[in-house]
Amino acid sequence: MSRKICQLAVLLMCSTVVACSAHKESAEPVVYRDASKNANSVVYKDKNTTNDSQWMIDKEAALRESIAGTPFTLRKQGNALVVTVQADQSFNPVRPAFLLPVSLRPITKMAKLLQANPDSAVLILGHTDMSASDKDNYELSSNRARAVASIFRLSGLSGQRMSHFGLGGSHLLPAQKIAKNNHRVEIIVTQHAEFQDVMAVYKPAHVRQLALSQGQ
Repeated sequence: MSRKICQLAVLLMCSTVVACSAHKESAEPVVYRDASKNANSVVYKDKNTTNDSQWMIDKEAALRESIAGTPFTLRKQGNALVVTVQADQSFNPVRPAFLLPVSLRPITKMAKLLQANPDSAVLILGHTDMSASDKDNYELSSNRARAVASIFRLSGLSGQRMSHFGLGGSHLLPAQKIAKNNHRVEIIVTQHAEFQDVMAVYKPAHVRQLALSQGQ
């Protein structure tokens, strides 16, 4: 009788250990949150699975280090990484196409980082809202994109790996976003092999905004 009780106790103890172990392995999901202040959603992923390429993982870590301590934000967009430079925090309010000195350091760090990595390419997009004319919006967005692109160019990034477009107010953020955030420059970092495909997505809007600006 005593032997049966001991066997039962051992069996119950083993069952408890197995149950606790199984619970531990299935818990603790890893939470990834977009770095943008405007992000509302949280995406849960299993900690042992990821669809990111090694290129994406390496570049994301390096870019986050480059913009640490700045108001710049970083998000993933398909197979690319997008650094957003908000105009109200990065450009001169009196001369709105001129970068503030505080913005030069992080952009230069990004430029030098990507220049040293020939597997990367950069598309720089200027955006505005629709409060001004098509001509003014296009010119302002183009000038801001050009200002950022000039830093990349000075850092040695060749024309085949870097381009910039002014998109005016053609790519507005969702209505619930703060309106002034439409005034921004987006630095899209992609693999060099995919650069032409990325440019093809935005070039039609650039051409249309240029045509609209010339018609006024």
